[in-house]
Amino acid sequence: MSDPILKIGRVVEVSGSKLIGELEGTVEDLHRTYKSRRYAVGQVGSIVKIEAGDKLVFGVVTALRMTETMLEGGAGVTGRDAPADGASDAKWLEIELFGEAVRTGLGESEFVFQRGVVTYPLPGQGIFVASVVELQRIYNRPDKPSVHVGTLSQAASLPVYLLTDELLGKHFAILGTTGSGKSCSVTVLLRSILEVAPRSHVILLDPHNEYRRAFPDLAEVIDPTTLNLPHWLLNFEESVELFIGKTEHVATSQTNILKDAILAARRDFGAEGIPTEKITVDTPVPYRLGDMLAHIDAAMPTQASKQDSYLKIKNKAETLQQDSRFGFMMRPDATVGDQLAEIVSQYLRIPVGDKPLSIIDLSGVPSDVVDVVVSVLCRMIFDFAIWSPRPVQVPVVLICEEAHRYAPRRDDAAFQPTKQALSRIAKEGRKYGVGLGLISQRPSELAESILSQCNTLIALRMSNEQDQNFVQRALPDSVRSLVSILPTLRTQEALVVGEGTVVPVRLRFNDLDKAHMPQSADVPFATLWETDCADTDYVMNVVRRWRMQERPPLLANAEQTAEGDGT
Repeated sequence: MSDPILKIGRVVEVSGSKLIGELEGTVEDLHRTYKSRRYAVGQVGSIVKIEAGDKLVFGVVTALRMTETMLEGGAGVTGRDAPADGASDAKWLEIELFGEAVRTGLGESEFVFQRGVVTYPLPGQGIFVASVVELQRIYNRPDKPSVHVGTLSQAASLPVYLLTDELLGKHFAILGTTGSGKSCSVTVLLRSILEVAPRSHVILLDPHNEYRRAFPDLAEVIDPTTLNLPHWLLNFEESVELFIGKTEHVATSQTNILKDAILAARRDFGAEGIPTEKITVDTPVPYRLGDMLAHIDAAMPTQASKQDSYLKIKNKAETLQQDSRFGFMMRPDATVGDQLAEIVSQYLRIPVGDKPLSIIDLSGVPSDVVDVVVSVLCRMIFDFAIWSPRPVQVPVVLICEEAHRYAPRRDDAAFQPTKQALSRIAKEGRKYGVGLGLISQRPSELAESILSQCNTLIALRMSNEQDQNFVQRALPDSVRSLVSILPTLRTQEALVVGEGTVVPVRLRFNDLDKAHMPQSADVPFATLWETDCADTDYVMNVVRRWRMQERPPLLANAEQTAEGDGT
């Protein structure tokens, strides 16, 4: 039996997974002291228990309220709102049940916990604060593969573990407003996984060059200077985006011209062991741009009035070839070769070596092709998994930062092949060993069909009501009311629900070493504006790098600007 000092109320009403309880009239403080420990009473997010015979039913407090005894006009309050013991008012707890335990002995920790509730409490049964010993038993390290990512918010001494296979294999999302600790949380999670799984295959799309600094020892960073995505890796839809564009009214004749030219160029180059007739316009077989342009020339009619569509494609291709920003994609004919195996090996980290993480730095990729680049990467990862032997030997996880950009809610807001590639991974990736992690500060702008496939949600502080409502729809029914606590979460604190955790948990992510902080901290305006630290030479150097498209160096005092909370 629980110590009476931990009793805070009694059950009044039970409805499905919800329970209404009344606080005792003696509860006048926010804490109870038990075995030299202080326990919070009636705090939203705190864990309580109800004893039902040899079973313990556990729940999380989601709301509190107080009702007066008398209404205007002297009418008495009856039913649920009638206070007990003649008190002048009553205090009510709303509790979401999440699990139960069967006692195996008389000790506090002598029970076997399981998720879900079979035996429901009865009205009148006592409500107790769950002790640290009991919480330790509930949040004990699972007997499945798991990683330590933080501590329990209401008991900082208790570690919190997430289930690795369920988290990665069934997809996850990390959502939170700017400044909530999102980038730091991603870093903590990834470093925890890579420490226990040094032969991982993780690809992180980094649109703002935030994570290079966070994984100096574990990541292969691929930026525009080392990016290798030759034009021939694009499928036909992506090629239309590159050579014709989405802003131009694309006539059927233009797409047919491009299709015929690419198909002929692929078949001219060929591939060892593949019959020519098996090569289609989408087959990832190399082709030379010169061959493609030659086929366009050969097919061009002699009448000048009919040459416009052909010339537009030729001019666009030649312009891209001459633009140094597209050097990672528009390969000269002399360098075109069958490098598909080498490219896949580089991005998927096969073999792993000492760097299980590929960081794709997209910050320097031209904005008009960044969607094509992401589309190619996502499609390449999924296609490799589809054609790999079964059972899966090389599971891969793709983590997409700023996911609302590539998988937006509105169909007209992004490049459709990118959204389709992410949607396909979300829906079918689990079968082929491709996990997906979505990171976003604007969940309401995410495609709901893709987010709904993420079976673990990690929600950090979120103040926007539209985002809160969207996350609420994505949460399981049993924990939807917990969305109300999202605006009050501290930095690095999160609500975690879904397959990746044994029970819903409010946790605080572990702190990071300064050396592993992502380059995403808030800029200290007040400090930097105290002195004039830039001069004409500073501006000249920035302009030179701007024109040369060179990455800026990490300054020696970058540590002081990286001590913030992250985003």
